[in-house]
Amino acid sequence: EKIQALNSQLKSFQERMKRVEESLLRTDYKKHIEEHGSPSPFWEQELESLHFVIEMKNEHIHSLDKKLLHLETVEERNLLLEEKVKTLQQENEDLQVRTQNHLVMARQLSEELQAARGALEKEAQLLDQARREKEELLYRVLNAGDGTPFPVAAGEVPLIAT
Repeated sequence: EKIQALNSQLKSFQERMKRVEESLLRTDYKKHIEEHGSPSPFWEQELESLHFVIEMKNEHIHSLDKKLLHLETVEERNLLLEEKVKTLQQENEDLQVRTQNHLVMARQLSEELQAARGALEKEAQLLDQARREKEELLYRVLNAGDGTPFPVAAGEVPLIAT
């Protein structure tokens, strides 16, 4: 019952407010007619002016809509480009890591190659030394009773003492 009573009071209050507003508008309108005369030319000018302003605002809104659409497409492109940049940066980092790994492996292989060359050179020296020793021994065996010394080239020192 209270709710219904309050609702009816609200409706009556709203009706009174509406009547007051209407009466204020009427008095303002009458006052305007008294001050400016016939409302027709004034309101026509006002309507034309408002129409012009509305057209300008519509054009402005239309241009803003175009700009907004353009900015949205630019934003979408930027997002796509940012995604591509991120993937390219990741690929770049991966390639840098692979390059580092390849450089480390190349250094290791280079060191192993140097070690292998050193070992090969040492083996070649040992092979030459063994060949000289073999020739010396073969000469001694063949000329065992001769008593002539083994010919040694200048600057060579026999490795095996006899």
